[in-house]
Amino acid sequence: MAIQFNYFLDKGAFVANADGTFSVDFNKIKDAVSSLDHEFLMLEATGDYNGAKKMLAQLSVIRPEVQKALDRLKSLPTDIEPIFVTADSLTGERSPGGGKIPQK
Repeated sequence: MAIQFNYFLDKGAFVANADGTFSVDFNKIKDAVSSLDHEFLMLEATGDYNGAKKMLAQLSVIRPEVQKALDRLKSLPTDIEPIFVTADSLTGERSPGGGKIPQK
């Protein structure tokens, strides 16, 4: 999600507004989606491991404007707390509470 969001921000398809919200530039989003799809498919088709690592390093970060928006959501109540069984078994931790899962 971070890769997509940051890519669209960089292409001007998503716009960070001064009030901490985001908007979509509908004149740019279609080309941005096509461009990102092309980049993903070329990385896969050519097996460009270094290119994929570079993309991850540049785009899989939480940027300040996004962190600001996420911080505003912390006070929202959560009605459902999902348990991610597969992730929990892989990490040995229970999501989202963080408690350890008893090992079999």
